[in-house]
Amino acid sequence: MPSSPTIVFYQSSPRHLYGGQLDILRFFASYDPARLTPIVLAPMEGAFTERVRALGLPLQIMPLPAELAQTGGALLHGSGWDRIRQSALLTPWSLKLARWLRRIQADAVYANNRRAVLTLGPAAHLARKPLFWHIKQDRDRGRMDRLAMRLITSAACCSRDVQQAFRQRHPAYASRIGYAPNGVPLDEFSSPGPDMRRALAIPPDAPVIGLAGSVTPRKGVDLFVRAALQLARSHPRTHFILAGDAPTAYADFRREILARAQPLIETGRFHAPGWLADMPAFYRTIDILALPSRIEGFGLAVIEAAAAGVPAVRTASGGHTESTIDGETGFVIPVDDLDALRQRLTWLLEHPEERRRMGRSARAYALANFGLDRFVDALTDALTAITGGS
Repeated sequence: MPSSPTIVFYQSSPRHLYGGQLDILRFFASYDPARLTPIVLAPMEGAFTERVRALGLPLQIMPLPAELAQTGGALLHGSGWDRIRQSALLTPWSLKLARWLRRIQADAVYANNRRAVLTLGPAAHLARKPLFWHIKQDRDRGRMDRLAMRLITSAACCSRDVQQAFRQRHPAYASRIGYAPNGVPLDEFSSPGPDMRRALAIPPDAPVIGLAGSVTPRKGVDLFVRAALQLARSHPRTHFILAGDAPTAYADFRREILARAQPLIETGRFHAPGWLADMPAFYRTIDILALPSRIEGFGLAVIEAAAAGVPAVRTASGGHTESTIDGETGFVIPVDDLDALRQRLTWLLEHPEERRRMGRSARAYALANFGLDRFVDALTDALTAITGGS
């Protein structure tokens, strides 16, 4: 019986455990070894690689040159001379990686984002290995995306919205751009269990609005804080939780955000616990999820919250047509519309019976459509297809 194809999964940001890292860790915990054999590749150690080791998967650390570790595969930034210098820095690493790919007899290489595609592309081509891009956000990066499309063998988008956007922008490569629907471990989020109210000193009957995600402008965290400051005046019993931390590059942004929220932090109504290991407890704590993202691929937090019976107010960024039925499982608002965010959150606070009804609808929708098996099967199909397997 032939062995399953060996897929090298490259994670370019192993220090963090946000949606993009968690969904592939969930894949590793549920994949079928009869269909593929994963080997994980990363440029450094971090929280992600710790989880990979705990799962017992083979792991290879191959550090990038120091300068490229900061710029990743964004080789088209800067002047022409900058690009020549960065390409020269990447060449020895690419040759080393190509030799390793041939030595382990890899059948394909998985790139977790465009930076990874541009970093891995030369090595994959030198080793003559198919390159797969898992596209997880709808952001037009112009010539970087055009180069990525030339480098990859195929891609899978995490939502239909993202797939449609990329196919429209790159019609010559539309046949390469597939779809692997997102999914979550629904039982983990829908089961009863402890919440965080006592730990955060939140009264049992106080309404709570939460945001889960990286503390970056992309997630609209600044809009969340501004809405919280406004709502705190009109709804003095409401509490707010910001669950997540900032990548190193956004440490100043996080400090600025917390400085803005300081009046509510001082009164004990704004909570910023940082990165949380127990996200189900977070969703059991909140009554409403806010996700005012400026750029999104899908919005896994919306489905995690929905499984817990929590409606969301999210922006019309990537994935909204799948994750949220506007007016039934939550609300969809325009990007960067603070007034719409505040108005929808206000309505949900002031109509608790409707809020609970929407939460029940959100749970039923999530349970019917976003199981983890759906995601694992779709991504496995996409990866084995480029190796000629089934």
